[in-house]
Parts: sequence; structure tokens; C-alpha cells
Amino acid sequence: MKDIRVAQRYSTALYQAAAEQKIIDKIAADVSYLLELAETSDEFGELIHDPLISPEFKKEIFQNLFSSRVDPLMLGFLTMLADKQRERGLVAILDKFQSILDEQAERIEAQVTAATELGETQRTALIEKLSVYSGQTVRLKIDIDPSIQGGFIAKLGDTVFDGSITTQLERMKLQLARGPLPARG
Repeated sequence: MKDIRVAQRYSTALYQAAAEQKIIDKIAADVSYLLELAETSDEFGELIHDPLISPEFKKEIFQNLFSSRVDPLMLGFLTMLADKQRERGLVAILDKFQSILDEQAERIEAQVTAATELGETQRTALIEKLSVYSGQTVRLKIDIDPSIQGGFIAKLGDTVFDGSITTQLERMKLQLARGPLPARG
């Protein structure tokens, strides 16, 4: 519970600072970049989560890595997190920042699990269908999980749409275990 409050407090402060400077779009792009980096780079994940690396060294690395890549506000935010030893919560803070952006834009995030990478046509169709269902603009967050064998699982708020092959096969297995359907007549 404490981590959620911390993430909320820091993400709100970042959003307010970006709004004051009228650079929300730039910071939003930086947030997306950093979230992707945290997801794809084990080294970056180790850097932000290792409590044995000093805050001063982390700040130096942030300066070297990001001074030409992110807005000065974001760079200052990263170094402040290192100073306060809150960088381990970076991903939660950035996720919360995206939630604030979604709320401001009346947008909702759909968490989608697919067996393989979705093509642009599939993404667009899924966004359209989920947007119609929810009445809001939908932003997809896609995870790949080959164990679902095919199809996808989409979670939109509290609603789950499970169109995975694994679930369909499980349903067929249960139906076959119950025996034949009664004849219609």
C-alpha cells in the first residue's frame, strides 16, 4: 500500500511539473521510452533495483545515459529519485504517470496477452472493438505468452475477454467430459 501512495505522489508531482512547463507530450514520450527500456534492458533493471549501487553513481549513470535523450525535467526527476533512493519504484511511478495521462484523456488501458505479436491491423481492430465496448479510447499494453497457444486474452478494467486457444480447448474438454448433448427434438 505504501508503494502505491509513493508512486501516486511522485507521478502526480511529475505530471504537475510537466503541465506547468507545458511539456506533457515530451514527458509522456520520455515515460514511454523509460518503461520500454525497463522492460527490455536487464542492465537498466539491475541499475535501478540494486541497493548496493550508490545514489551518486546512479545519478552519474542517468546523466551519461539520458542527458541527450530525455527532457531536462525528466533527467532532473530521475536524479531526484536517486537522491531520495526511490529509483526502485521508477516503473510503478511511470505506470502511474501513464494512468494520469489516460484519465486526463478519458482513455483506458487494456492489458492484452497474445500468443504471438499482433499485427497493426489486429491492433487497430482490437482497439476499435474495445473502445466501442468501453465507450472510451483504449490504449493497448501487450504481453506475449506462447502458452495460450493462439488467440488473445484482453483485460479491460474488471472485464476479461478470453479468446485464447488454451481456454477454448479446456471448454471443449469439459464439454466432452460431461457427455453428449441431449438430442433436440
